[in-house]
Amino acid sequence: MPCPYEHRKRDMSTPITVRERVAAASRRIGRLKRLDRAATGTIVLGGIGIVASVFGILFFILVEAWPLFRPAHAERLGVVGSPETAGATEPTALAFGADEYQRYYYEALGSAQIVVRHLADGHLARTFSPAGLAGTLVTAASRSTQGDFFALGTADGRVALAQLRFTPRYEGQTLVDLDIELRERGLITVDPAGRAVRAVSYRESEDTQVVAALVAEAEIRICRRANEGEARCDTLMPASGERFTRLSLGGTRGLIAGTDKGKVLHWELDPDPRLTDVSPIGDAPITALGWVIGDVSWVAADGRGAITGWFPTRLHEDDTERAMVRAHVFAPQQSPVLAITPSARDRSFLTLSADGSLVYRFFTNERTLLTLPAGTDDVVAALVTPKNDGILALRRGGGVVRYALSSPHPEITWATLFGRLWYEGYPHPTYVWQSTGATNDFESKLSLVPLIFGTIKGTLYALIFAIPLGVMGALYASQFVHPRVKAKIKPTVEIMAALPSVVIGFIAGLWLAGLVERHTTAVFLMAVFVPAAGTSGVLVWSALPRGLKQRLRTGTEVLLILPLLVLGGWIATVVAPAVEATLFHGDLRLWLAHNLGLTYDQRNCLVVGIAMGFAVIPIIFTISEDAFSSVPSSLSAASLALGASRWQTAVRVVLPTASPGVFSAIMIGFGRAVGETMIVLMATGNTPVLDWSIFNGMRTLSANIAVEMPEAPYGGTLYRVLFLAAGVLFAMTFIANTLAEIIRQRLRERYRAL
Repeated sequence: MPCPYEHRKRDMSTPITVRERVAAASRRIGRLKRLDRAATGTIVLGGIGIVASVFGILFFILVEAWPLFRPAHAERLGVVGSPETAGATEPTALAFGADEYQRYYYEALGSAQIVVRHLADGHLARTFSPAGLAGTLVTAASRSTQGDFFALGTADGRVALAQLRFTPRYEGQTLVDLDIELRERGLITVDPAGRAVRAVSYRESEDTQVVAALVAEAEIRICRRANEGEARCDTLMPASGERFTRLSLGGTRGLIAGTDKGKVLHWELDPDPRLTDVSPIGDAPITALGWVIGDVSWVAADGRGAITGWFPTRLHEDDTERAMVRAHVFAPQQSPVLAITPSARDRSFLTLSADGSLVYRFFTNERTLLTLPAGTDDVVAALVTPKNDGILALRRGGGVVRYALSSPHPEITWATLFGRLWYEGYPHPTYVWQSTGATNDFESKLSLVPLIFGTIKGTLYALIFAIPLGVMGALYASQFVHPRVKAKIKPTVEIMAALPSVVIGFIAGLWLAGLVERHTTAVFLMAVFVPAAGTSGVLVWSALPRGLKQRLRTGTEVLLILPLLVLGGWIATVVAPAVEATLFHGDLRLWLAHNLGLTYDQRNCLVVGIAMGFAVIPIIFTISEDAFSSVPSSLSAASLALGASRWQTAVRVVLPTASPGVFSAIMIGFGRAVGETMIVLMATGNTPVLDWSIFNGMRTLSANIAVEMPEAPYGGTLYRVLFLAAGVLFAMTFIANTLAEIIRQRLRERYRAL
């Protein structure tokens, strides 16, 4: 180092004064202080940056998940007038609807016309007159939410079928208008006696048309026509003394009809009408019926405003027939419900009561999304637009009230995410995760409980495998192994932590899972024979003469213990077939299925425990070994001087003293296991089940995020639920680490005196 006084030209014999030495030292100390302050500032800024980054991630997760809980909102846009019907005192529309772009709305009139109007101002756009109805009075009409199929029932017992089609017309990339077309679907005589149709419902599939018409208080005519052939009609009757009040077709295979005694009758129509269920709704007449999307579940309302949801299911696995169950009870309305209009996009529906109020609900979670109280509008019918972005309410005497609707996540409630819900086709309320399905009418199931359970389950089995090996291995390496051997063992174990988890998962899923399946009994026997063999090695070593042990280098006992461990594993493999034949009738998997009802999946928690435990062991081993090595040697020496053996010293002195560090190692391993993705994803069936069995798989929060995120549309419900799952995972690790720190501090206080 150059002399700080080289700039002075002086004779080397000139002595350096004390003042000069103090000044030089002060400058050096000043430089060191500046470096220290810079290092301190950098460390502080780095710590603050890490904390800020963590909270920034949490804030971003909450921002993305919070819209799930925003309430639905409707904004009144005004009234669209109908100039042609102004001043009328009776409702002119028997059924009405709108196109998905909200450019037109249409009405089926009693004059046997279908009128299409501009939704912007109510002016007439097109008028259609179905063939064969000229001069005929239409007494009933209905419209399907899917496909805009119309059925017009006449006063002489006929039903005209039609479909209104809207074809978008573009110029460049801009929608300029819709081409409107009425497609005639035929005319069916439902009642040869010529009685007036009181109510009608119509559904059509690729090759079948089905019409249900109420032609008398106690008579329904059901007519089916295939491939434009002749219609075949049947008559359906209620029980003696009852009258029909409402009817509705669920596709082409089911029909429900309400009675004045508060019952709903359900018929299966394929191949012939067959009464399958009579559902008691209450003691008031049924005033409204409607099928939710999918035509399996339906909603009924009575004259007292009670609203319930029903669907058929098998209540027991051995049931041959499905029973109709009251799965949902909705908040009642204050007056009789006149109409139930389902959504064409999801499982929501709109109810209209006699006082003119509208209530928008969701079927699965029984959530009331929105309530539009009765106002000055005399509403006689209402619907949700095809894209769920608006509500249209038809006024008596003409005119439509428009509402802009915003309900982005109607299927989400706290009960959806963390409670039991009764899903369609299930025998009872349960926790289910099933985010997507093959059809648009799929009922999404977004419970996070199976994912949280799977995370805890996978972590538990991994730690059961990793904690004994990691902690005991670290204790042995720090207290018994010769330093030269330890210098090789510790880096080797630490290198294990560098193995990519995807490689471990790949090996576990494609090789280890099959190996464990073939030798399941041997794997469980190894859990007994290998520790027993290792313990016997320790006992044999302890029984050796003192003089022989003193001549051997410390740590040489591993040369005795390792062969015994291998021998224990070999013995377990050899005796496994005999044990399996004797105790499990030759096949452990079949025995589990027949006697315990447990299903053995090839990729299960046993495989995950081994594979993920293998990934967690290096972390637990390294931190635990550092904690054991930090115990003052004076404590060990004092214990040995008092006559304790090396194992007694290790277990009763070193282990308790190092327990805060060991506990920290276990909790860091816990965090590693909780956040593990690829091993769980590749080594399990990835099935979200609520079962502690070690022989089946699970799905964890982290693996679920990895699987579902590519399928989640941006801003959609699944997208935001995945962010919420990430928040739950964040909260789990935060709570676990906080509790771990509290316990660690208490352990430190307890053993500080040592």
